[in-house]
Amino acid sequence: QLHERVPSWLAQAHRRIGDEAPGAPAGTTTGRINDRFFEAHPTPAGAGDIVWWLVDDTDRRLAEMALSDARTRSEVLSEASSALLSTLNVPRCMEMAAAMAAEHLAEAAVLVAPAQGKRYPVTSARKGGPVTQTTQKVNVAEVPGLGEALQGFPPVPARWINPADIPGWLVPEDFAGPVGSVIVTPLPGHGVPAGALILLRSSTEQAFTEGEEVFARLFA
Repeated sequence: QLHERVPSWLAQAHRRIGDEAPGAPAGTTTGRINDRFFEAHPTPAGAGDIVWWLVDDTDRRLAEMALSDARTRSEVLSEASSALLSTLNVPRCMEMAAAMAAEHLAEAAVLVAPAQGKRYPVTSARKGGPVTQTTQKVNVAEVPGLGEALQGFPPVPARWINPADIPGWLVPEDFAGPVGSVIVTPLPGHGVPAGALILLRSSTEQAFTEGEEVFARLFA
């Protein structure tokens, strides 16, 4: 059987051509084989047979995807810059930053500001949900990399951490499913503590890619 020997998208295209009237123009179809993208071009052969010519289209697809991602990220950064520059109110800035990070970078975002006495301002946002702002007495040492990120200097890179290592206070209420991946990235503060941004995705979502980690640093 054809569907047992070729990818399903190619088998469906072949059946579709067989169902059409003889002489009808046959269009190109596309699909994946393992981790590669292909264009399949049908050519009539003798006795009603069809020969398929497969052209590897992976590089072009990846370039288009990278360009689209770059445009989207540029738009997000422009939107974030405009929104944050429109207000000088620090709590409002934290609220908008957390909400935009949850919307564009992850399923949830938690922004931890430098301590005020023995308590930390914590702003939590979940994609599609409300933003909550609290002041909590928490142990930042419970979150690997958070203490260093909150120091402000010397600057530290974004850090991936084991989801099993994060405390309950860091997970926003009604977060969808168990946490699957976490990034802690410092907020730049020109040599003084400015806070840290923690991004969370559930175990059902794709883990953060290297490009997304770079974008998270740019966003911060």
